[in-house]
Amino acid sequence: MMRERDEHTSPSERSSSTAPATVEDERWGKAAGAIETAVENAVAQGRRRRAKIERERAKAHANAADYEPGIVTFIDVLGFRAMLTNRSAGDIHNIILSLREFTTPEAEHFHRMKEVRLSSRSFVESVSDAVVRVRVFNTQHSDGAFFHELLDLLHIQIQCINHGVLIRAGLAIGNVHVGLNGSGPVFGPAMVRAYDIESGEAIYPRIVVDDAAYEQFLSDARLHNEDHELEEEVEYVNRLLRTGEDGTRFVDYLGASEDEHDAFEDYIGFLGRHAALIRQNLAEISKSTIRRKYFWLGRYHNSVVSQIRLRFEAGELSARNFLALTGREAADVLDELIVNF
Repeated sequence: MMRERDEHTSPSERSSSTAPATVEDERWGKAAGAIETAVENAVAQGRRRRAKIERERAKAHANAADYEPGIVTFIDVLGFRAMLTNRSAGDIHNIILSLREFTTPEAEHFHRMKEVRLSSRSFVESVSDAVVRVRVFNTQHSDGAFFHELLDLLHIQIQCINHGVLIRAGLAIGNVHVGLNGSGPVFGPAMVRAYDIESGEAIYPRIVVDDAAYEQFLSDARLHNEDHELEEEVEYVNRLLRTGEDGTRFVDYLGASEDEHDAFEDYIGFLGRHAALIRQNLAEISKSTIRRKYFWLGRYHNSVVSQIRLRFEAGELSARNFLALTGREAADVLDELIVNF
């Protein structure tokens, strides 16, 4: 019966019955077209994004094969050869691991290639007791790379002293290869210069700054903090440096470390550990060439203690406050800090 009704339906009736379906089809057609356009746009945007990432990667890999300017420090444990004969493998193992821990910066994670060189950062490579630190500074922002590297080196020396380790190092500035994410290998003229300073010029347990590196710091804005005037930046850097009797500029880890301790009595405690380390090595070492290094270190140490004594005498430091905090006279404590040899 239903079939018969369909067969006898008039054309006008059939037309009116299909009209709503045609409107609905148009609506669905428009929606489908909009969806298709959106999908095409999303696909095109994704392709452009992937192409941009590939270009950045290609550029980064190309740059990774090139030299770039860096602050390079070659660090070595003082007296390591002697340790091999008079210290256990376990002791040496711990010393090397401690040095690597102190010299390695905290890991940084980046989401985009260009963030890798957003501001100065340090990379580290180590072999046995030798560590090479490289701080790149040809970056989008200048954050005071030279000052920050010197301050990091000062902290490294403090930590090493607190663990009974003395280091010697040379610092140079120049071309170096370190790889995009510090994956290495590290090599280049600046590394060679830093090694030459450490092995031939530093001599004593100190971090020697190449004269050419200091001169470049004065003239290269990339090594400054972009928010500081040059005079201000130079003042900050000079507070961390000292010139020795031989005219060599080195990191003043004894004098400059006072501000890196929470309290003055903590700083005095650090000087006490430093004095004990010198006395211990002088008592154990008989070879004259090595003893001369500790004589130099003793003179450096005593000169810093003498400067503190002068500050007490001038009233810059209060002996009364020191007595109240420590229960001891400042003069007695300073006398005990002097290394006699």
